[in-house]
Amino acid sequence: MKRIIVSFVIALFAISIHAQQTVGHFSLIPRAGVCIANISGNKIYYETSSKPLDAKYNARFVGGLDLEYQALPTTSVSIGASYSQQGCRLPNFGSETNEGAGGKTSYSGWTKFREKLDYIQFPLMVNQYLIEGLVVKVGVQYGILANAEVSYNLSEVNYADDGSSRETQIHHTDDIKGTLKKYDLSIPIGFSYEYQNVILDARYNFGLTSLYKAKDMPKEKNRFFTITVGYRIF
Repeated sequence: MKRIIVSFVIALFAISIHAQQTVGHFSLIPRAGVCIANISGNKIYYETSSKPLDAKYNARFVGGLDLEYQALPTTSVSIGASYSQQGCRLPNFGSETNEGAGGKTSYSGWTKFREKLDYIQFPLMVNQYLIEGLVVKVGVQYGILANAEVSYNLSEVNYADDGSSRETQIHHTDDIKGTLKKYDLSIPIGFSYEYQNVILDARYNFGLTSLYKAKDMPKEKNRFFTITVGYRIF
């Protein structure tokens, strides 16, 4: 069994040497795709609910450009810049209350709650080629906060004694950039597969820094996947 494993590893190494760019070669790779993001520890307590609402993953856009340098026969390093739309979403929520001696009922809640955090990201990656076209990668990523807002639809329904109702719905957008740190640090790990210069890349980013400036705020951190399609220009 040991001989089989050693032979397999040697074969993979030989294939990867044959498949990669020559040492010293530079490549430019534009890429675009989807960012599936969440914020760890993000909970919101609604005034009439005894349980918090947990944040959910939300899909948005990511796109950028990588410059890759073939440092060794099976190892390259890359530095990039991308615009990454992150954040999270919260499930729709509503509650009913009874008011006064007449027992009038009212309903209030929100829909389409989105926390939108946009960053300019600078990933520095080490790429290890395994077999032809297949790469595993790990690195460090520095992000600069470009925009931060919360948007949601707030709904209220009031019921009269005669059974009629009146509904009001207001869209809210709140700028929260001033409450967040201007930078973000994360560890991206992932893999990519290349065929005829087209590269499918998947990464998961572990946030290291808490989002809020204030020390007494929850220690919430970015967590996000990126799935992109790129093209090796040269």
